[in-house]
Amino acid sequence: MDIAIIGAGPIGCYLGQLLKQHGFSHFILEEHPEIGVPSHCAGLVGKSFFKDSKIPLPENVINNILNGAIISYKNHRFILRRERVAFVIDRKKLDRELSLGLNIKKEVKLLNMERKNNRYILYTNKGNFCSDIVIGADGATSLTRRLASLKLKPIYYKGIQVRIKKKVEPRDMVQVDFIKPFLFFSWIIPEGDEIVRVGNISPNPAQNLKLFLNKLKFQGEIIEKMGGVLSIGYGQTFKDNIAVVGDAACQVKPLSGGGLYYGMRCAEILADCIVRENISSYDGEWKELLGGEIRSALKIRKVLERRSLSFLEKLFDIARKNSHIIEQIADFERHSFSVFNVIKRLGIIIPGIFLSR
Repeated sequence: MDIAIIGAGPIGCYLGQLLKQHGFSHFILEEHPEIGVPSHCAGLVGKSFFKDSKIPLPENVINNILNGAIISYKNHRFILRRERVAFVIDRKKLDRELSLGLNIKKEVKLLNMERKNNRYILYTNKGNFCSDIVIGADGATSLTRRLASLKLKPIYYKGIQVRIKKKVEPRDMVQVDFIKPFLFFSWIIPEGDEIVRVGNISPNPAQNLKLFLNKLKFQGEIIEKMGGVLSIGYGQTFKDNIAVVGDAACQVKPLSGGGLYYGMRCAEILADCIVRENISSYDGEWKELLGGEIRSALKIRKVLERRSLSFLEKLFDIARKNSHIIEQIADFERHSFSVFNVIKRLGIIIPGIFLSR
């Protein structure tokens, strides 16, 4: 059985390594000439990212260890502390480490595909390839997803990030600055070696990042710029021996856009389904693990987007005054679980939130 993986990002390569362990013949088509470039990720992961991986991940991809977050809106802020809560990673290095030993065909761009005699012909800019199974790990704007006509229509959000040569304090805290509380925000991530990552996710990230940098009065050399699109949604991820995984399947956190942890867990489920010769169960099995969390977080986001700015500001003030409770309850990987527990603990009433569970 031949398996084609579209996309040599971290999820595609992680899946490739899992399949390789079980002796499956597969190849990866990657449209770019260099693994890990361009990067579309803030590079912030929770400790479970390493702890739960089925493949030992090299610790040399860790640039910094964080012990909490500073959350701010306008002139108000609060601090959440938790030792070793998150790691700042080198995404390029991670991608390259995961790609080692895999059959990756670089600068090969998928253009179309066709099913013939229960196999797929993949039409690319460098000839045709054949496979029995096609797996789309080709990111938020996945062509695989569109060619398969999967019933999954994401909502897209834009993000942008720069790396700046600058020392910031504290070095062990991520800083999150809300533009609109709990929906759109800027961030400061200390990378280490006097380099900081500053980014923004919002309807106009370039403009808002510029405003944020001006507010910070940052003086430092911009050494790298990166941008990307987040795909948030929920729907069909398998059809006729075509599966999508990671950002291509909207396996991301709807409230923050983080996708590495969810993508890797779903890649493990997909690999296991292939090993068991039951790939058709993939869609149901990953949703059993993460579907409830993603659906709930999507509905929370939808409810918050309908609320007025003044309401969101009041909600932020409640969070600020009860930061010690959030500190105890918050779960880095399961945001809706955290939100529901905080709401229950504080007795907050947000019309629509409890109905969304």
